[in-house]
Amino acid sequence: MKKPYISKIRIYPVKSLDPVELEEVEIGLHSLKFDREFAMLADDGRFVNGKRTGRVNQLKATYNLPERLITLSHRDNEHKQTFQLSETNQDLIRYLQDFFEIPLTLLRNTQGELLDIPKASSITVVSQASLESLHHDIKGHDLEDIRLRFRANLEIGGVDAYWEENLVKNPEMGVRFLIGNVEMIGISPRARCNVPPRNPLTGETDRKFTRKMMKSRSDSLPTDSALPNFGGMYHLTVNTFLPENQQGKIIKLGDEIEILEPVSL
Repeated sequence: MKKPYISKIRIYPVKSLDPVELEEVEIGLHSLKFDREFAMLADDGRFVNGKRTGRVNQLKATYNLPERLITLSHRDNEHKQTFQLSETNQDLIRYLQDFFEIPLTLLRNTQGELLDIPKASSITVVSQASLESLHHDIKGHDLEDIRLRFRANLEIGGVDAYWEENLVKNPEMGVRFLIGNVEMIGISPRARCNVPPRNPLTGETDRKFTRKMMKSRSDSLPTDSALPNFGGMYHLTVNTFLPENQQGKIIKLGDEIEILEPVSL
């Protein structure tokens, strides 16, 4: 019987903007290399992200990571502009300020400190079957739409829906596991915010999405799920911790996943 394996890898070089899909990814310091390396910070000290504004969904971003380039356009406009991806690039910053109509700066951090839960949650993991279950139950959304709403880094193939919740136990107990030769610790299911109800391409909010998601999760809950230990059905993906000594290792598509043992948090 085939073990669970990595079926998709995605990183998000600029926090809240589009992902890059990879065949392999290097482990950085408490993070995947290049994942959320940049973030937009408004003058009021808050991130410009999907929690703040649906306008981030309207900005299309593609990347050439080897050349450190970003290409930006409005999703409704074919006019594209390419910039060197740098926190000191004033042309890029002016483009972003004009798009969002607010003063902002571009932050860069290579130590995982721009993640939603820095260091304590390095990456998020979900099974493909979980996304497919939501896709089946929440009508009017294709699978990629569901995938973009939850912005996971790693997808797991070869398992049933919500298998990934075997990687958590309870708020005091995590689970040590391997992806290939990369060791991680599953910490908790990811509680969701106001981002998933937003259309990932327009930013418009579907006010029924949260209720539909929670019903789908409740109806599909595995009998041995750890989710009730964390309260509520508005969770998807698993938060994981990447120890510092894993830096430099590689995760590839097809790498198998092996659960090792529970650990105290």
